[in-house]
This record gives sequence, C-alpha cells and structure tokens, in this order.
Amino acid sequence: MRTRKVGPERLGAFSDGVIAIIITIMVLDLRPPHDSNLGAVFALWPTFAAYALSYLFVGVVWANHHHLLRYAENASAPVIWTSMGFLFFVSLIPFCTAYLAERRMDSFTTALYAVNFFLITVAFMFFQWSITRQIDMTSSENAAVRVANWRNWIALALYALAVPAAYLHPAISLSLILAVALLYFVPEAVKRVPR
Repeated sequence: MRTRKVGPERLGAFSDGVIAIIITIMVLDLRPPHDSNLGAVFALWPTFAAYALSYLFVGVVWANHHHLLRYAENASAPVIWTSMGFLFFVSLIPFCTAYLAERRMDSFTTALYAVNFFLITVAFMFFQWSITRQIDMTSSENAAVRVANWRNWIALALYALAVPAAYLHPAISLSLILAVALLYFVPEAVKRVPR
C-alpha cells in the first residue's frame, strides 16, 4: 500500500488554534480595577504593558510560523515535532506575562520572561531547520536562509543580554525583547523560484 505525503495544512490549522487560545488566556488575565477612578486604571500599567508586549510577540510568532510553514513540502515528523516544541514554549507566554505583571516587572520575572523568549527562538531555529531540509533551494533561497539564520543568532544574543540586563533595570531587558520582536516583525522573504 502506497502512502502519500501529508501537506502542512492541518499543522497550520492546529498552530492557529493554539495561538488563538494563547491570546485568549492572556486577555483573561486582564482584570478590571476595584476602584472606579483613573488612578486605579493607571495603577494597572504593568499588566497592560506586559500584555501589549506579549500580544505583539505572539502576533510576530504567528506571522513567522505561518510564513515559514508555507515552504514545507509535507508535514514530516521533524516538521510536526519541531513545530510542537516551538508551540510549547510559546504556550508559556501567558504564564510569564501574568507573573511579570503580578510582580510589577521586577528583575527576576523580567529575566524569566527573557529566558522564555530565548527558548522560543531556539525552538524556532529547529523548526526552521526542519522545513529548510525539505527545500531544494536555489542560490537566492540559500542566501535568504542565511539571512534568516543570522537574524536568529542576533535574537539569541539579544535575549541572552536581556537576562542579566533585567537585574540592571527591567526596562533595559524589556527594550531588548521589544527590539527582537521588531527584528522579526516582517517575516523573512524566501522567494520560491518556479522550476
């Protein structure tokens, strides 16, 4: 009996569902203040700032995962399991966000937040590798993958700096995390050349 290759569409749908649930969980942690005045709302700034940064990052994660998955020729075991590993670390964002907000962005929770993003990037690198293994690339596609790999290494370096920076001042660490989100804001363009 011949088996046929399974396309990545179901994996993409599953990933979309996981990311939608992650965003839902994060928004459920936004609780209204007990007092009805502007001061009470402003007192919640760490919660809203953590949520906004995490929402941005989850959006960037989704865009890059979705973009990269388009190049998968099939949902091979390495593609499925590296995607699952990547989504596992992404699924920890709501916990890290809630912890960061509850502790009012102190040094330890900010460092933990940066460690989670470091692990997400490592997992993304494995996911990217599992997909690029499937592609018979032209020289321009090879060049685009090299650029994507450099971007990943820059992100790892910035996250590694963000961990100790959290102990200097959490704002420095959060700025580095935001810089990486902006670095990935536009997914890498690997142009497939018709053969």
